[in-house]
Amino acid sequence: MTARVLAGSSARGIDAASDESAAIALATSAKDLDEHQYAVQSVLASLRPHSPTVVASELPFTLKLPNLWHLASDVEGDVTDGSTALDLVAALHPTAAVAGTPTRAALSLIEALEPFDRGRYAGPVGWVGANGDGEWAVAVRSAQVSPDGQVTAYAGAGIVAESVPERELVETRLKFKPVVEAFG
Repeated sequence: MTARVLAGSSARGIDAASDESAAIALATSAKDLDEHQYAVQSVLASLRPHSPTVVASELPFTLKLPNLWHLASDVEGDVTDGSTALDLVAALHPTAAVAGTPTRAALSLIEALEPFDRGRYAGPVGWVGANGDGEWAVAVRSAQVSPDGQVTAYAGAGIVAESVPERELVETRLKFKPVVEAFG
């Protein structure tokens, strides 16, 4: 099995020099590295019962997307207990990247504090074949269209001890941009 963990992000630069600076700032940001490590450790802990030899890349790398940079780590291992892709998705959902850690306590706080139902936000999206193999992604930037044409878009930011609320809001707006542009 393989997985790519994405957690920690920043805006792309407006030119080559500022884009390179943005990637370097992300790769060296203590706040973003902490956020990323929480997500990686969550994935490893969730998959270890199914793959005792599961490992993650030693250091995250910067992944360039059209409008932002992400910290990324690749995870891989051999499934030793006969689990299918659906079993692994069930073990992984929800990840610390969207629910927090420790997950049960974080989910209780989210339920108590958030003034809305997350609906399908951060749910697994993918496929599974008859043999149990599959490929899945976490729907962290998504939208739902209601029968009356109303669009509800979803995006968010990882909050850790070093987070600055205003910067997290800017990051969330940046993540909304592709969804908003798609519905133009």
